[in-house]
Amino acid sequence: MRTGLTSKIDGVIFDLGSTLLEYETIPWDELSLQSVESGYAFLKDREFKMPSLGDFTAYYLDIRDRYREYSARTLKEWIITDAAIDLMCKCGINADQRLVEDFLEAYSQPLVRQVTMFADVPIVLRGLKSAGIKIGLVSNTIYPAEFHRNELKNYDIFDLFDFTVFSSEFGYRKPHRSIYQEAVDLIQIAPEHLLFVGDRYIEDYHGPVEFGMNAIIRYREGREYPEPLPDELIMIQSLSELLAILSVKIADKCK
Repeated sequence: MRTGLTSKIDGVIFDLGSTLLEYETIPWDELSLQSVESGYAFLKDREFKMPSLGDFTAYYLDIRDRYREYSARTLKEWIITDAAIDLMCKCGINADQRLVEDFLEAYSQPLVRQVTMFADVPIVLRGLKSAGIKIGLVSNTIYPAEFHRNELKNYDIFDLFDFTVFSSEFGYRKPHRSIYQEAVDLIQIAPEHLLFVGDRYIEDYHGPVEFGMNAIIRYREGREYPEPLPDELIMIQSLSELLAILSVKIADKCK
């Protein structure tokens, strides 16, 4: 395993959740239940014959857990639209594409309402771009890729990325080697000159380092990190610390 930063970093690849955007202002399990309730209310409003909310939730949790187990075992990503089709089928609803899309919009509303962008993200991304450093994004997600691309557009940072890879679209999730290879192929920079930045140890540090990249952990309280941490691991509290690590200076706007 190669460790430490190389003398020259030509590209930085970011994780999305808890690195650039904050999705976890409330716990994921609680948010998931809110999403299920929102999806249930949508179907009730459409006057479908529905089971009780308790049964609907139990169906969802069973389907979700089966998809999660398969994904954890194979590193093949699952996608929420497939689970939604299974869920509606369980309720006797024949779901066409439009209904699935409308259900997903309702289901995602609790997530959309509470997501925020970390304040230093635009400064860091624009600082890296101004220094001639390429920027990519590799994210594990069960949501359609377009959902997240629209998020980045809404925050006016999408055009700062040279590429984006979402596991739901790519097919495999971190730490599968193929997703890191896809990033290298898209950014056209050798792994030893790339830096991966994310909040999870296996997906965003160990996986990239095993592949030959440099990696830095953005610390997130509640994450599982090894004890003791590797001596060579660099951990930052805020994204803006990257600029100092990479000796990137922010242009003086007054000049």
